[in-house]
Amino acid sequence: MNPLLITGFGTSINVDKRKLIITNRLKNTKLEFYPHKISHDGIIIDGHIGNITFEAMRWLSKHNINLTLLNWNGQLLANVMPEQPKSGKLRVKQYQKYLDSTDRFEIALKIVQVKVEQSLNLLEELSRFYESVEFTKIRKATEKEDLFLLGIMKNNENQNISKSIKQLMTYEGRIARIYHDNLNVIFNQLNPEFNFTGRKNNTNSRNYNASDEINALLNYGYAILESEIRKNINGVGLDYSIGFLHEINQSRTPLVYDIQKLFRWLIDVSVIQLLEEKKIKKSDFIITENYHTRLGENIAKLLIEKINSNFNVRYNYKNGKNYSYQVILQDNLQRLSNFVVEKKNEFYFVIPKFKLSRKDNLELREKILNMTSDERKQFGINKSTLWYIKKNLTDGKNLKIYEKIHVKIYTV
Repeated sequence: MNPLLITGFGTSINVDKRKLIITNRLKNTKLEFYPHKISHDGIIIDGHIGNITFEAMRWLSKHNINLTLLNWNGQLLANVMPEQPKSGKLRVKQYQKYLDSTDRFEIALKIVQVKVEQSLNLLEELSRFYESVEFTKIRKATEKEDLFLLGIMKNNENQNISKSIKQLMTYEGRIARIYHDNLNVIFNQLNPEFNFTGRKNNTNSRNYNASDEINALLNYGYAILESEIRKNINGVGLDYSIGFLHEINQSRTPLVYDIQKLFRWLIDVSVIQLLEEKKIKKSDFIITENYHTRLGENIAKLLIEKINSNFNVRYNYKNGKNYSYQVILQDNLQRLSNFVVEKKNEFYFVIPKFKLSRKDNLELREKILNMTSDERKQFGINKSTLWYIKKNLTDGKNLKIYEKIHVKIYTV
């Protein structure tokens, strides 16, 4: 995943002498890409006034580059994607799986289980750095909900599929409440001035129109994720209007929403990491005439960079080899496709657990805050350096400690 963000008034995209050219006259900027030498796999357009030629759209399609249009509020407006594989058999089989209560429940169950697993994994990772996240209590609370899930699985064959799906959504919602309650505390701890109270607001329960800065960041990130998943579903050839957990609904894309659940945590952690860097403030956001909040250009770029970085982290996935979440997403969709066309009799999603690559966990923070003068000298830390580190800790900033010092603190 490596999208290019195009924003601002007066942007034009055209082709001249084989090259794709992106120009913004107001900013006096110009980007040129030769054929087959563009490193970006997508272009995100976040702006209202500009133009793109037919030839430029053809150039992007030939290079398998997804074109994403975002609305003013960060909501996904449209995707222009390369032609998908033509597989009538796959589509027919997908519809049959949806109509088969046993198969549909199995796929929906796997989606919920993996979503819960990944959500709890992120909370466990965050508990190493935030005292507010008490994972032992979280685990006990979710174990009670797991009993409810066992009941759903036991009664599935004796009840209507719609009822079973609703119960799965109820289970997922209860776990999500625990998950978001903990994230809300972290968001407010990192940036209390953003006054974040949760995902819902009085105007719109889906919060398409963000009422605060945190929701603006989340909305934008989820739109980027939705675009990426649409592209990959399109690449496999599945019909994203037919999901398994989410019901069919006009103007909706249930399969996209299904697969999004497997990776929404990646957007959440990207927003947390961005807030931890203490680089953004209220003035970086735009307030509309209806008092909705949207991202300024610089913040949008920072968020996309963070999402891109996390999406391209490599983890041990299969055959002892490391793969990025980008490849893992594609492979899991292929697993689903293989199950749908009955190439495989069993189906499961496989997503390696994310690890926060930070060294300043709670134990290290406690040692530094309580470090004596003698210990400071023993570790070879300058007096002013220790004062600066302690100040950063007090201000809630991340620690940057050289590996040599880090090893000494834990071994001496």
